[in-house]
Amino acid sequence: MSCSELRLRPATPFSGDLPADSLYEVLLRLPAKELCRLRAVCPAWRALTSDPLFIAAHKSRHRTAPPLLAMAYRDDSGVNGVEISDLSGNVVKRIPSAGYEIVLVDGLSGVASGRMSSKHDTIRVARTRLDLVCFNWSFCSGDFWVLNPATGDTITLPRGFSEELAHELEAKGIKEWCCGVKSYAFGQVSSTREYKALRVSEIGDRKVCEVITFDATKHGSWRRKQDPPPSLISPCHKILRRCVVVDGVVYFLMDFSSTYFETGVMTIEPGSVASFNLETEEWRVLRGPEQVQRFVQENEDSDYLILELELSLAELNGCLVMVHSIHKASMDLWFLTDFEKDTWVKKYSMPSSHVARFGYPFLMLDDGRIFFTRSDYLQCLAGAEGFLQGYNPRNGTYADALKLRDSESIGIYTGSLLSL
Repeated sequence: MSCSELRLRPATPFSGDLPADSLYEVLLRLPAKELCRLRAVCPAWRALTSDPLFIAAHKSRHRTAPPLLAMAYRDDSGVNGVEISDLSGNVVKRIPSAGYEIVLVDGLSGVASGRMSSKHDTIRVARTRLDLVCFNWSFCSGDFWVLNPATGDTITLPRGFSEELAHELEAKGIKEWCCGVKSYAFGQVSSTREYKALRVSEIGDRKVCEVITFDATKHGSWRRKQDPPPSLISPCHKILRRCVVVDGVVYFLMDFSSTYFETGVMTIEPGSVASFNLETEEWRVLRGPEQVQRFVQENEDSDYLILELELSLAELNGCLVMVHSIHKASMDLWFLTDFEKDTWVKKYSMPSSHVARFGYPFLMLDDGRIFFTRSDYLQCLAGAEGFLQGYNPRNGTYADALKLRDSESIGIYTGSLLSL
């Protein structure tokens, strides 16, 4: 939709000598940060710059504006929530969470053994790139919430299984609490703009897949889908990034080392990636970069377990990126350039002396700068702060841009600053 189609003719006359149409065009050209300050000029300006049509037109005009970050926060009183900030760390808005309090029950006796509240827990923001924020609590890691920062509304994803899977478990005499949720992914279908969530659970030695679609009523139910490939790597590790959503497709790294060490046969090629299309709701397996496939054969100091630990997935500028962090050598960024032909191109290779061992690419700006979330492995496990580190490939320089409370609890908010 063009900006002219989104034009809003104000019902209230504007002060000053500038015609309303001209003023509209002038305001449309200004950065969102400036418009937020100009809202104090008069009620008419506030009304115009707060109108959804103007916000949509402004966002369409300023597609290259610096992104906003979604991060978890915890204040001195123990209140947890999600905050939206810019790359300089300036907080734009804080949305406190409603919190929770649960009774802990002994699994054998069924007797209450204590209580747990959100005051003693922390929020973890999923690494998404949307105008909604998906998060969970560290203690209740199997439950997820979706937050709309513009309205403050929060939706809780249903806890129970799909009707089909629940019937299957009942028929086999399997209790639901025996089934562990291994991963969640949240994304948006490119063609319909629908929001969907993918949930992968583990039942014994088998993984099952369910999908939920958010409709206009903000409600939905889980639907059973085709089982995922059996060798998905569960992205449950706090440090290693094994799952990412890019343009409505969920990608998982596949476990190629376990079966090799168990059987001595390489049944899954190194660097293979499983993809789930949120629109078609179908699985597919992609081959990884050829150099990654041959890496162990060509490097006698490596083995398949080490290689698997060196790989992660990222999203940069709308592309799937395989990150190969070669210890004491380099960090190579492989971009998937052709999904149908499994074509990868290595666009960046950075000396490991400048990249933290557990730093992963998080964001790429239009000027070419790449931002990494960076933290020391042991410090991160202990809950220490991390950093958002910027890298300029033009001159090879690095700089810490922002201190992070939790370098793995951060997402990109694509909504407009004007809507907050």
